[in-house]
Amino acid sequence: MPAKAFTILELLVVLVVLGLILAFTFPNLDIIQRQRALQESADELRSLVMMTHARAMADGIRYRIEFPGTPDPLDPRADREIDVPWMTLQPIVKRQVDPLMNPEAYGDVHEPWTDRAFMREGTRCVAVLPGRPSFEIRQNTPIAGPSIAEGDKTVFVPLTFNPDGTCDWVTFVLTDLPFDVELEASHAPRILNVIVDGRTGQSWVQRALRAREVEIMQEHGASPILHIDFTSPTEITEDNILEVHIRPGGGSSTGSGAAPRRRSEGGS
Repeated sequence: MPAKAFTILELLVVLVVLGLILAFTFPNLDIIQRQRALQESADELRSLVMMTHARAMADGIRYRIEFPGTPDPLDPRADREIDVPWMTLQPIVKRQVDPLMNPEAYGDVHEPWTDRAFMREGTRCVAVLPGRPSFEIRQNTPIAGPSIAEGDKTVFVPLTFNPDGTCDWVTFVLTDLPFDVELEASHAPRILNVIVDGRTGQSWVQRALRAREVEIMQEHGASPILHIDFTSPTEITEDNILEVHIRPGGGSSTGSGAAPRRRSEGGS
């Protein structure tokens, strides 16, 4: 008995079902890939910070990390604000050329650990901010602290490591959000801050905080500067903030990605 063939109608039904399955599957894959690219970019940049910090101490000279377009900090005529990058840019590593005779002269470092892509395609560094990060709650924005929706201009400063390992506080603000996005509270996990502690050179990756999360942290006497990696998309609430465990020596950790319950020391 010959096998029964599929009719054209049956084939069309199968194709429609497959199309629906793909339509629901690929957006999720796209989200996963985008999140992975942002996290990998932050991890790679943090690794570069740690390596540059170690090389400055090992070589006994200053090393510097900066992004293309960063104004010369010694040039009084240089603009302190630059256009917000709309594309993926890679960090540049520099070091002192002649520490004794010309200590302010820096040259690019071209070695295997510097000449590679740290930022994944689709991820942008939209600011490199000087000083201790501020998570101030402002009007008309659902995100507290470093934001990506401040207009067409942004601030980029170099991160310079001294031979003793010290540096200035610096926050690299990374995102995979579109250039002209209207910021929403749900975008907080798509903004990652690579924060460098100027006192010790310690660095960590911390996602943006929603304004309501900072309000809850303030009510519990917690500092929004966590000193640990914190990238969980789970929102900090009254229900989960009490799950935090304080570590000896500072910082905090939690299985649910909540915030620390320790009082701020001078805003830190």
